[in-house]
Amino acid sequence: MSYSEPTSDLHHTDTAPGDQRLDGAEIAEGVKSYLVGLGLAILLTIVSFFISGTTLVWGPSIPVALVVLTIAQMGVHLVFFLHITTGPDNVNNVMALAFGVLIVLLLLTGSLWIMAHLNHNMASINQIMEMQLERGPEVRTVTASGIVGPTATAPVGARASGVIQALYCDANRQVKAGQLCAKVDPRPYQIIVDQSKAYLAAAEARLEKANADLAQAKAAFESHEALEKRQAISRKAIDKSRKAFERAQTLTERDEARVAELQAALHAAETNLGETDIVSPIDGTVVSRNVEVGETVAADSETPPLFVIAADPTLAHIDAIIIEKDSGEVKLGDKVSFTVEAYPNRKFSGTVTQIRPSAQTHEPAATYDIVISAPNTDLLLESGMAATIRIVIE
Repeated sequence: MSYSEPTSDLHHTDTAPGDQRLDGAEIAEGVKSYLVGLGLAILLTIVSFFISGTTLVWGPSIPVALVVLTIAQMGVHLVFFLHITTGPDNVNNVMALAFGVLIVLLLLTGSLWIMAHLNHNMASINQIMEMQLERGPEVRTVTASGIVGPTATAPVGARASGVIQALYCDANRQVKAGQLCAKVDPRPYQIIVDQSKAYLAAAEARLEKANADLAQAKAAFESHEALEKRQAISRKAIDKSRKAFERAQTLTERDEARVAELQAALHAAETNLGETDIVSPIDGTVVSRNVEVGETVAADSETPPLFVIAADPTLAHIDAIIIEKDSGEVKLGDKVSFTVEAYPNRKFSGTVTQIRPSAQTHEPAATYDIVISAPNTDLLLESGMAATIRIVIE
């Protein structure tokens, strides 16, 4: 009985797994391939997380970049771990891979299309629900048109004439109410204050002496009156005592009037001295400065203001008009939402802060003016913008 010897001319692709005999060089090459693949896979994973969490990459390009990195990750696994190449013996595998990538791209594109249309439809449903709530029995809205008002400004002039000694505010600088912006030379006013204090001190000393004399004259007169009742003093002495008492009263009243006059003068002098401090009347920003150190200013309302300060621009005011039938329902503090023509897709919010009868008499129906205050931290609302307003009535 004969046995056939195993042939030695078999092709390497005809050997079963595990039958191959690899030398040391081939094993080292395989390990190196796995390590390279592992390093590339880790690097692609780190880059994917970085792109999805950073703001350095343009937003709309992030999904595309993630798709590219995903395909690259798949390629790394197929080449370095599954050893699928473009060789003649792997043609079917490559075609299967290409078909799989095509299917993934189709699924990804279809999912994005479905999600985009679903988001659009959901937005429409939300708008319908919002309109239904506004028309419901508990919540309704009053619509109006308005104009974003200009930012309030406050001119700051000199209230004391003199030479500007120092400046503390400049254009584009933010200031607080009561903050010192400039100083008029206070020395002439300080001299008047010091003189007034001296005059007042002298007058008060005279008044103090007059009060003492009055008290003494009163005591003498009362003593003489007591003696007169007992007929122990002459009529002439009584008359003399009465006249001395009346004269002391007159002098005291005169000194009291003088003290009151000097007190008023001192108060006025101190007020004038205080007005050498030029301060900001409001919180805001200095729009312009029209004075220099050493310049002489006059306390005259006809002169141009030394500073112009604009109120806080982060708070906007919208002036609107509502008809009389709605005025009874709109209340101070009602919540308001509105849009402006410049940003039709941006909804702003605010609060009703003023309600007053309109001064316009030519309207066919009575109207009311309302003022709406709205935060404007991003400074998008500018003076003159037309606003479409909805006031929520609960």
